[in-house]
Amino acid sequence: MENNSITPQSVPYVGHIVPYYPEKPSYLEPAPFFVRVKKFLMTLLVAALVAGIMIGIGSKNQWNWLMYTGIGVFVLILAAGVFAAATARVGKCPYCHQEIGQNAETSLGSQDENELAECGICCNWMISNKGELRPFRREDMKPDQELKCKVMDQSVWPQECLVCGAPPVRYIELKNTKLNAGSLLIGRISVSWGTLKNAPYCAYHDDAVRLKIEDKTMYLVFKDFDVMKRYQHVNYHRLMTGQRL
Repeated sequence: MENNSITPQSVPYVGHIVPYYPEKPSYLEPAPFFVRVKKFLMTLLVAALVAGIMIGIGSKNQWNWLMYTGIGVFVLILAAGVFAAATARVGKCPYCHQEIGQNAETSLGSQDENELAECGICCNWMISNKGELRPFRREDMKPDQELKCKVMDQSVWPQECLVCGAPPVRYIELKNTKLNAGSLLIGRISVSWGTLKNAPYCAYHDDAVRLKIEDKTMYLVFKDFDVMKRYQHVNYHRLMTGQRL
């Protein structure tokens, strides 16, 4: 018998997974020169693209105000890029010890104040704060924050009900189909889809996680922080014991 009115937060956990939290934070260091240059060039590209569109439209329609605005936007974005490159930092993930902060997906800065960061290897969440990287905990959550985790290659589910930890008796397939509305503007239909099989549940629980597609990347969106941490932990354990994901 299903009981969808029960939320994961209100259900006692009877399983055996104890998520790992590193005892000590890691410390950020100044980013290498090539990382700073890469970040600055990416900002320069964005600034040129945005400003170019505004200036082009302004020039075509003889809207001087839009052209001047485009120039102003270019200067502002470029200044922000210079600051970001100057303060760019890199650090090691407290969980898997892989270096993060070198790519565009994760930006770490010396002036960060409780900024969310995610490891691209083990997908654990962290907090970047004043030169330190520490594990993200439930008390760090903001109101209505989406609990989203990238689906890792060859990842596994916990061998228990996702909600309560009891032995699973049902395995549910997660599906997502996303219509790219932007493609309709140019007369094309673009659909992204994906499935994940065998999400484990006991006889009383389900709907603890759903599948979401963003920019061709699949994510799991959890209803509860502890459920997400248990999923991350079992896959982190595989990673650290040599079973590469």
